[in-house]
Amino acid sequence: MPSTRAFAANLGLSRGTVVAAYDQLQAEGYLEATPGSGTRVEAAVRLRPARPAPPAPRAVPRTGPAYVDLRPGTPDVSSIVSPPWRAAWRKAVAHPTAVVDPLGLPAVRLEIAEHLRMMRALVRPPGQILVTSGAREGLALLLQALSAGRRRLLVGVEQPGHPALLGVPAALGIDTLPMQTDDQGLVTAAMPQGERLPDVVVVTPSHQYPNGGSLSLARRQELLGWAGRTGTIVVEDDYDSELRYVGMPLPALATLDDPDNGSVVLLGTFSTVLTPAVATGYLVAPARLIPTLSAHRLATGLPTPALVQQALADYLASGELRRHIQRMRRDYRRRRRLILDSLGSLPNAHLAPLTGGLHAVVHTEGPGAEVAATLAAQRILVGELSGYWGPHSPDVQGIVFGFGAVAPETLAELLPAIARACRR
Repeated sequence: MPSTRAFAANLGLSRGTVVAAYDQLQAEGYLEATPGSGTRVEAAVRLRPARPAPPAPRAVPRTGPAYVDLRPGTPDVSSIVSPPWRAAWRKAVAHPTAVVDPLGLPAVRLEIAEHLRMMRALVRPPGQILVTSGAREGLALLLQALSAGRRRLLVGVEQPGHPALLGVPAALGIDTLPMQTDDQGLVTAAMPQGERLPDVVVVTPSHQYPNGGSLSLARRQELLGWAGRTGTIVVEDDYDSELRYVGMPLPALATLDDPDNGSVVLLGTFSTVLTPAVATGYLVAPARLIPTLSAHRLATGLPTPALVQQALADYLASGELRRHIQRMRRDYRRRRRLILDSLGSLPNAHLAPLTGGLHAVVHTEGPGAEVAATLAAQRILVGELSGYWGPHSPDVQGIVFGFGAVAPETLAELLPAIARACRR
């Protein structure tokens, strides 16, 4: 092989680049370097004639304006960056931890406990909190831990419900049982009875997804009474609960439950109030379930990097998240008002109550697929309401669209097109 200096001059590269390449090839066993004798190709390497490099892929030319993606699930991340946010990440990078508790860093679990106390009226010790990478991972952790060494689980799911959580049992090979909902959320009077009861039910009591109903106190008590009689674990998906625009945020269902021997496991995430990029959430369980969950987490490992946990702990401790949520509520209320003004009194369509969250549901007389296709032709992407049901969807027509990630000015420009498509 030529010397690194000569090779670099021949290729027009810096010598450091060529030295790094030689070192890499030597480490991988392709080159052999002998002091005083230069560098040679390793004798065991079989040489083959070089093939011509394949042509570089050509960029696909854009044929029109970009799509505006209004499919639900994305918050506004434009105002996250603040001095406390930057300081939290600088500190985490400057002082990385060497040892990570499999349940999560004690500092971040302590701050999550305080966050839940302040924002959700839920008082639980850090020892009953596990750090997750989000609600889906938390649900998967729970189902896997419960199914270890047991009979096949059956999981009750709301119909309609959040597609991300509906897919978790299916991905784990677990059967699901649809549960009825109405404009107030889960219909607790219609809970399953008989011999084959669900082992777990997944509910959204504070903001039923996607229709937006809130479970009344009477229904919450009825649900907990049913769970106590049947031994069923109730998974409370607390998605969107902090973003309520009408009245005060509702306390978590878990506040009514026994913290030691109760039935409720709460799932939360910071993806909605911050950004999905942090990929961090939490699971809060009764004390009786912590040993089982801890053993499974110890076996599978912690999915959230310690660096992210450290930064989040400092950010939460600064109090900036609560201030950020207050700012976002004000911003989202502006967008909500635009939606109510444009879609609140459409002929042949009905806007579902918009009491919280980052999405709106419009029930239409015509097929939701046609409405979505009409908007897609105008480069506006929305979801079909029928997609939020299981495989046996009733004849429910409409669309679902998010308003978190679109600026109010852009939303105001798009709403007339949405209104025209819905009232056909």
